[in-house]
Amino acid sequence: MKNIIFFLSVTCILISAPAYAGSHVFFYKITPDQVWKANISSRNESNFMGQKNVTRTKNFIEYKVLKGPRPGWVTLSARIETPSQTAGGLMDPKQMRFQADMHKSGELRDIKASGADRKPDQLNEADLPPEMAAMYKQSFQIMADAWKASAFWFPEFPEEKLEPGDEFDITQKTGMSGAGMDMQTVSKQVFTLEDVNDGLAYFSVKERSLTKSSIPVSGKTDTKTAGKGEAIFDLRDGMWVEMTTKSRTKIKLGNIPGMGAYESEMLNIRKIVMEKK
Repeated sequence: MKNIIFFLSVTCILISAPAYAGSHVFFYKITPDQVWKANISSRNESNFMGQKNVTRTKNFIEYKVLKGPRPGWVTLSARIETPSQTAGGLMDPKQMRFQADMHKSGELRDIKASGADRKPDQLNEADLPPEMAAMYKQSFQIMADAWKASAFWFPEFPEEKLEPGDEFDITQKTGMSGAGMDMQTVSKQVFTLEDVNDGLAYFSVKERSLTKSSIPVSGKTDTKTAGKGEAIFDLRDGMWVEMTTKSRTKIKLGNIPGMGAYESEMLNIRKIVMEKK
């Protein structure tokens, strides 16, 4: 009798177990003609010279999925809409378009940004000294690279199967130099699979980054960021549902005219919500 009860108990557990339990190979399932929209909200708390400042931003990125260059690949065309203060200004991202080839693993190739060299109506380079005009042009390129990184934030999955407790990491190195400015960034994200339930995979996220920059006005600057968060991936749609991270940034400014060296801290809470249109 005890054996029968044990057999029935085990059977009930197996029947009631989630259909997506166990190990999985993660990959993106986006296909041509799909349109996805990312809602990216951010809250920043900064403290500079004893002044506390809180800013909130909300941006939208629309992705059109096009046929890729080869099987297993698609081409993503991204357009950014921002109601923030940058809209209509010198650094308005709406004048730019972004494109990248994306493998189902998340690997990105041939990332492009167009429109960064377009001169805004507010800027007349003829009225600026050559050095200042070069700095403006470099600033536009840096901003384009920053928006490009924001648009193509999708982490690349490993080829191996993952089960709860497994982790994978992503390390990125970016840099830019010219017109007297130099900026180099190394960032790392670690994703740990915590649970899989009802077709959804839950990850914890840890991230760290270091940026070293040199700007003629403020000298050398070191920026260190450390944070953690959580993310949800939909196994059926093959896309992230949302990702939230909370990070602290310490900025060490090298030489501000009239002030010398200075340190500042910033708290950032960032949330990305993906939706198929």
